[in-house]
Amino acid sequence: MDQQFNFYTRICGKLLGDGCMTKQGNRKPRFQFMHRTEDFGSAQYCYERLQEFLPLSPPTYSKVVDTRLIKQYSERYIVQSRTHLTITNLYATWYPQRKKVIPFDFLKSYLNEEALSWWYQDDGHVKIVNGTMNKIILSTDSFTALENEQLIQLLFKKFKLRFSVDGQNRLILYNQFQIIYFLKLVSPWLSPAMK
Repeated sequence: MDQQFNFYTRICGKLLGDGCMTKQGNRKPRFQFMHRTEDFGSAQYCYERLQEFLPLSPPTYSKVVDTRLIKQYSERYIVQSRTHLTITNLYATWYPQRKKVIPFDFLKSYLNEEALSWWYQDDGHVKIVNGTMNKIILSTDSFTALENEQLIQLLFKKFKLRFSVDGQNRLILYNQFQIIYFLKLVSPWLSPAMK
């Protein structure tokens, strides 16, 4: 598969997950993502696989005061880009009115197993109850209900996965066979820190 296609699948997964684009005033947009300090390995893994295509800075440590937390601060690693024509084009696709929307035509082309894996690493997890995998959760609460319904349809069409939406507007996969199938689909692209 060609490298450009691989890049777009990865950026697809990242923008469904923790990735975002920021734009100040009339300046050109920048791409960035953040991971908790415990997830440094994942931040490094994503950085290494995107830096060939985007002008990215390596993961940089950041400490943020947050009085809601017991320790009064949070720690994270940030990867941020400089401006680039590819980012400007992606911004027009994902942020057509300066607000993030899911570009389903883009997903139809680039949401494959690797993109699904990147999305899962950012915003998903397996809930285990009494030693049994109970469900897969993809945190999609920032998407609209309509976007989540369209995501459910697309995930079924592409992968035959039967997700539903829970009361927190997240995508949930309950069926044991489907959970195992999902994990088999994403496992080849999980960062070593996730295995």
